[in-house]
Amino acid sequence: MEITGLVASLLRRWYVVALGVLLTGGLALLAAQAVPPTYTAAGSVLLLPPSASVEEGSNQLLQLGGLEQPAALVVAYLAGDDMREAFDAQNPGVTYEVVLDPLSRGPLIMMTVEAPSSATVMDALESALATVPEALDALQDQVAAPPSSRFASIPLSVDAKPTTLNKETLRALIAAVGVGMALTLVGAVGLDSLLIRSQQRRAARAAAVAAPPGNAAAGNAAAGNAAAGTAATGTAAAGTAGAGASHTAAAGTGASKAGARGEAPASPKAPTRVGAPARPEPSAEPA
Repeated sequence: MEITGLVASLLRRWYVVALGVLLTGGLALLAAQAVPPTYTAAGSVLLLPPSASVEEGSNQLLQLGGLEQPAALVVAYLAGDDMREAFDAQNPGVTYEVVLDPLSRGPLIMMTVEAPSSATVMDALESALATVPEALDALQDQVAAPPSSRFASIPLSVDAKPTTLNKETLRALIAAVGVGMALTLVGAVGLDSLLIRSQQRRAARAAAVAAPPGNAAAGNAAAGNAAAGTAATGTAAAGTAGAGASHTAAAGTGASKAGARGEAPASPKAPTRVGAPARPEPSAEPA
């Protein structure tokens, strides 16, 4: 269908288009409610070397080399199923991700939390950041590390407000609007085609009913004459065939009788054309 025809169909069935727009709006509202936006916040925790490895009066931040391995152990511990289940029990509906900061060469642990509300995500971020020193203490307790050789941690950066994530919501809205517009287009064009064909059939029936009766009678008479002519032609052909068959039968009977008497059967005479002169018989020449 061309663009002009499509636009004409939509204009003729404007009420279907209006209903489709309302339906599309309802689908978009349902999609927004079914897939609401989420909120995320992030924070980082820095591991510090043990006091026994730091000289008195020196800066701990200058001695961070070699702490990537303890930081990786903390990340692996927090990413385990036990810690996630404990966190989910305290913060239902909240997920977190813990990784080593890829942009830093030091022992920097990144915590990212995602929650369905802005207030919930900030509380969950504080809870997630608190698990880093707990995990560090649990690991050092397992190896019975003395207090002077135990690692410490401090929060380095924490988001002050959450970030809204609308990606999934936008996907749901686009899908809902696409489905609604497609249904509107198909419904309007299909109904328009159906109604146009129905009008054409009604117009054809009305024209057939309104036709003059004389034309129909003349048509019937012509059909009858044609049938009669066909029958007469068939009868004439049948008569000709019958005459030929009778002549052939008579000739056969005469030949049979002549054979019974010992005579040669007479040859059939060639048909004489009317008006043609008779051919003279040849005269016998004297010997």
